[in-house]
Amino acid sequence: METSKRRAKPELRGYLDLIELTDEQRAEVEGIRRRFLPKVGILRARLRQLRAELADRLFATPLDRRKAKATVVKISRLQLELELEVMEHILQERQLLTGSQRKRFRQIIAEQFSDGGLGIHDVRSGT
Repeated sequence: METSKRRAKPELRGYLDLIELTDEQRAEVEGIRRRFLPKVGILRARLRQLRAELADRLFATPLDRRKAKATVVKISRLQLELELEVMEHILQERQLLTGSQRKRFRQIIAEQFSDGGLGIHDVRSGT
């Protein structure tokens, strides 16, 4: 009977996990992530909270359209803030890469964004 050792698939924490990096690049990426991931985690948690609040408002009796619209505005502002944080993060990471790594990075970003969201950094991704 043959036993096969399977490695657990490493947790994907960012797009650069999909690119082979040098040890120096990996260390720099970790520094960037230590600042970025907590900010994004807070924004995503707040967005989930506001969307739950919106769902409650939409089915409240009596319906208060003004409050529901105000919640939508809050969601829009936070979504914009999240998009801008992700953009800055991608630009920071891009600076660390070689030409061929940048080409692959662009492919990954285009693929991740193709469904209209922010890929692994979107609210739908969980954490």
